[in-house]
Amino acid sequence: MLSSVETSVGKPVSVLQDASPPRSRKQRVTITLPLSLLERLRNAVYWTGHGPLARLIADALDDAVTHMETSNGQAFPQRLSPLKRGRPRTKTPSVVLPLPPKFSGRIQ
Repeated sequence: MLSSVETSVGKPVSVLQDASPPRSRKQRVTITLPLSLLERLRNAVYWTGHGPLARLIADALDDAVTHMETSNGQAFPQRLSPLKRGRPRTKTPSVVLPLPPKFSGRIQ
């Protein structure tokens, strides 16, 4: 990136500045975390000055995946198909328990 800087004689001179490294693309992901873990994360950010909560989570996930890849002996190959979205469905049908007779007349 070019910018102009004034020299001691007052003439502007163009200076080539190092461009900042390109930012990696990001995508928003919504996850559900246990409240106790979320509070611990927020406390860690508050007391360490680590930066935004998202950066702490991204750094922790990066460390975890790197550890998994090291244990695997190499990086995992690219997926063959997209991940299934949402929570896993149980394969057994849910069982509806009968209510005691004294309560069954109250529910409509």
